[in-house]
Amino acid sequence: MMSEFKRLHPASIILMFLQGLKGIILPVIITLFFSSSQGESFIRFEYIWLVFIVILFISSILSYISFKYKLEDGELFVQKGIFIKKKRYIQQKRVQSIDITAGLLQRIFGLVKVNVETAGSGGEPEVQLNAIKKQEASLISEALKAGKQNLKPFDAGIADHDSNDRHEPDALNGSEFNPDSNERLDESSQELKPSVKWNLSTQHLLIAALTSSGIGLTISAVGALFSQVEQVIPSTLYERTFGFLVGSGIWFITAIIFFIVFISWIISFINTVLKYGNFSVVKQNDDLIIKRGLIETRQLTINTDRVTAVRYVANIFRQPFGYTAVYVESAGGGTGEEQGSTVLLPLLKKKDAHKVLEELLPEYAAEPVFKRVPQRALIRYLVQNTFIPIAATAALFYFYPEFAYYGLIAVALMSVIGYAQYRDAAAGSLCGQLYVRYRKLSQVIVISKHRKIQSLERHVSLLQGRRDLATIKLAVQSSFSWKLFRVEHVDVNDADQLLYWYSNKNQRGRSD
Repeated sequence: MMSEFKRLHPASIILMFLQGLKGIILPVIITLFFSSSQGESFIRFEYIWLVFIVILFISSILSYISFKYKLEDGELFVQKGIFIKKKRYIQQKRVQSIDITAGLLQRIFGLVKVNVETAGSGGEPEVQLNAIKKQEASLISEALKAGKQNLKPFDAGIADHDSNDRHEPDALNGSEFNPDSNERLDESSQELKPSVKWNLSTQHLLIAALTSSGIGLTISAVGALFSQVEQVIPSTLYERTFGFLVGSGIWFITAIIFFIVFISWIISFINTVLKYGNFSVVKQNDDLIIKRGLIETRQLTINTDRVTAVRYVANIFRQPFGYTAVYVESAGGGTGEEQGSTVLLPLLKKKDAHKVLEELLPEYAAEPVFKRVPQRALIRYLVQNTFIPIAATAALFYFYPEFAYYGLIAVALMSVIGYAQYRDAAAGSLCGQLYVRYRKLSQVIVISKHRKIQSLERHVSLLQGRRDLATIKLAVQSSFSWKLFRVEHVDVNDADQLLYWYSNKNQRGRSD
């Protein structure tokens, strides 16, 4: 049955307006502050921004009126445009992933947002429906996943069903794993039974938050904020504050840095809990349905055949305790906050990852087989990590000898990191799969199938050539075109063997 054209929920007007307002809020604050600090001026910024905000609200109304969509024979048809009309058909075979989210405002109205990514859409969704009912989102998701004909129209109405999830704890480090679950996924999947379900337990959610590496990004954001303080406070106050800090001694400055790090850690902890609360993965036939979020809920559907690589990431806080996170690279479905990847398992014991992947992604569940870089590569890792700290320390000894000892601490720290990178660097192949392992700060293990690899390259620099070493570069398709992984200072003969493995067409048949 062909459905009639429908519009988004009227709440989309508010959502589009707020989204546009979000993009100009910082310029508004800066210009208004500048205007008030300069007293009377020829340009009244508040009037300019008021007119701009009114135009933005009117544009949101017109966008709402002009945007229409419908399901027709298993395809999604979208029509939009205020002055220039654009029409777009989304065919089921082109769909890479379907992302269903619900922000705070959408949850107030009982709505969700649907992002549909297709082949060639890059990092941006091909179609975004930012305010529709849950039942309509379910119909669209099922139609584009299964290509069903004879769908019910949206206004036929579907009764909501409360899920009564029954979770049976498994031996997987406190997380809940149910390979024989008979529960229903949501309102739209009454006829489909999930074969596998994995849940992140509350205990491991808290551990993930406590050991999150997101503190580095938070510190960067806080640092960037502090760097702009001079622009928004009076110069006399800034000079007094800065002078006080400089004259207070190294211990006071250290205390300030510790306080900033602590606040950043608290922010990172809260953000992780809100982001990965209620996390679950359900395998439904060939689809992985990932749900997460406390305030902004998100549901992402990825077809297992579109997965191009599995990545284990164990940061320096988690690795000593045997914990890791598991990401997947896929043709569609990733997010910018995760650099185009998708979190499949936020936290679990590394020894249990094999068992979970056997149920969710059996093609990537094999135990990796590695050959480490040769011992002669150690000097290359130490030099590339300590060259700049040694040069900086030498300069400190010459110009500021009282601070030179801090440079020696930096050299020692970078030497430890260089040795850890040498210990972890490895690569190997077995039965149609390629394995690479490397470290920057976090240890990363990548597993990809032969037929999923876009390219495998070997590079030899002048210094590497003297020691018969090479760098291996592995590229796979991801949401943002492709993702590159590299292992440095591999034995050149081992690198040649991997290239031969990749060029051998028989491997493609063995990896299918």
